[in-house]
Amino acid sequence: MLWLLRLLTRAVHRWFGARRILYPIRAGSLVVYRIGPEDGDPWVLVHGLGATTLSFFTIIRALRRNCHLVLVEMSELGGSRTPAGGLSVSEAVESLAAMITDFFPGRKVTLAGISLGGWMVTRLAMKRPDLVEKLVLINAGGFDDQDWERIQNLVDVRNLGDVDQLYGALFNDTPFYMALARRGFLRAYQSPAVRQVTGSITPADGFTRADLERLEMPVALIWGENDGLFTVEVAREMERAIPKGKLFVLEKCGHAAQWDNPRALASAVKRFQVEAGSR
Repeated sequence: MLWLLRLLTRAVHRWFGARRILYPIRAGSLVVYRIGPEDGDPWVLVHGLGATTLSFFTIIRALRRNCHLVLVEMSELGGSRTPAGGLSVSEAVESLAAMITDFFPGRKVTLAGISLGGWMVTRLAMKRPDLVEKLVLINAGGFDDQDWERIQNLVDVRNLGDVDQLYGALFNDTPFYMALARRGFLRAYQSPAVRQVTGSITPADGFTRADLERLEMPVALIWGENDGLFTVEVAREMERAIPKGKLFVLEKCGHAAQWDNPRALASAVKRFQVEAGSR
């Protein structure tokens, strides 16, 4: 099933005309897809836990005509090779910063991340603001002031009952294909790509209100109103802290907005792109 996910991801990107490369990192390599015109507005997109870059399907459709999109597979689920099966938050920040410098020398990029990917790009924007023009956080993790014990219990998936419990947080209405893929989802969340990454997270990886107050670039917070993992109340707290933050709330949508309400997600991304402006 995981092999099939990797194959499907690659096939979809090929259909979009993606250029697939292997980007070398310390003790491994990352699968990277580049889509869109070379001189387009540069975007780097980072998926969430237990997922692949297929998560950005509708966003690719919305942006590929005038943006140069770089989609990074952060774990072995998408074919990347790392010693632990996936990158920790700190390893992701280091690898993404090097990649942006190599791919877009002298240019700033728009960083977009879903869930754990949003956590990673937030930490990157804090450490290397010189690389970031805009920030798009989609149901992002990382904010320290929330119920982390509850969140840990949700993502600690050990059986199909746990899958159903997590689905309740991810979806307003579970898509039929996700209902059919429950066993594959269970395998993904029991893989090293998930277990090692979640086990590597420490309190130091999180960020506080004071950290967010130092972000100077425009930031979109795109959130499902029924997100059962990182609640919309958390998003509102983050919006209040970020000087140029703007919250877009997606109706009838859970945590996995890319599957629960993909059209609304793509629309919010495009709206932010227009409102924040392109260089």
